[in-house]
Amino acid sequence: MEQLPDHIKKLLLRKLHGISAKADDKIIADWASQDPAYEEEIAQLTTTWRMTDEWLEEKEFDTSSAWSKIDQRIALATEKKNDTTNTVFWMNTLLKTLVAAAIVAGFIFGGWFWYNKRQESFTIITAATDQHITLSEGTTVWLRKGATIRFPQIFKADERKIYLSGEAYFDVKTIIQQPFRIETGKGLITVLGTSFLVNAGQQHERVAVVTGKVLFADKDHPQKRCTLSANEEAIFTGETFERKTFTSSPLQWQQEELSFRSTSLKEVIQTLTIFYNHPVKIDSTQTPGAGEISITASFGKESLYQAVDEIAKLTGLHYRQQQDTLILY
Repeated sequence: MEQLPDHIKKLLLRKLHGISAKADDKIIADWASQDPAYEEEIAQLTTTWRMTDEWLEEKEFDTSSAWSKIDQRIALATEKKNDTTNTVFWMNTLLKTLVAAAIVAGFIFGGWFWYNKRQESFTIITAATDQHITLSEGTTVWLRKGATIRFPQIFKADERKIYLSGEAYFDVKTIIQQPFRIETGKGLITVLGTSFLVNAGQQHERVAVVTGKVLFADKDHPQKRCTLSANEEAIFTGETFERKTFTSSPLQWQQEELSFRSTSLKEVIQTLTIFYNHPVKIDSTQTPGAGEISITASFGKESLYQAVDEIAKLTGLHYRQQQDTLILY
């Protein structure tokens, strides 16, 4: 409005307020016609005035409409409250169900964890003397002095597995659905119910079956195996199984006595090696056929050297010490 003369400003304000006379309107129109810029400025001012007037205009307050909206909001709030109550009820019910399920799952998992921990818990026994033990499911074990056995406090449902180093005699309780297995350094022995001797030595391993039947296998190559019945034994060197029928009781160490009747020297030497836990060999290069010499003898409290000395006298052989091995020749 800086371009408008003062008298035009006053007249224009009167017109915008709606209080101008026709003469005032004619003066404004005559002045604006002198220059298009004047007409444009008056038009802009008029438009701006009308827009401002609309913005400042107070709207009429509709009381009925307002109360209607309030009633609708109250009804909606009540409905939501009811829905919320129902939702809370179902949420509480669901929460209680989930908590109960979690508690049950906790008991189940806890029981499973405890059971598996019990299964993972092993008992290890190294016999200081000849020792007799009974396993949890009823199997009886006689441990030879120096033997070590390891077994779980609770056996798995599908097998009874123990670990043995040294010599032990087993009288296994028959449980068909739960086979009994013995793992040694080289072998894996599987039985259902029988009595047998296991000697898990460092150089070779021996299984002698008194009653029943035993599967004796190479644990690293399970296809390499042999099945033994009563009065049969096998010696496993890690490469091959040497299988035969035994003539002397495999449990002589329990009576602290060795007794041989017409037994080959080769078998006697094997028994001495196991009984005394000390290597004894025959030098067949110097005395071919010495292993087939028949021996009838008994040994009680003699030391290994005394037993070998007596055998040498019976057979006419000699013996020597070579490192930790006694050699007959």
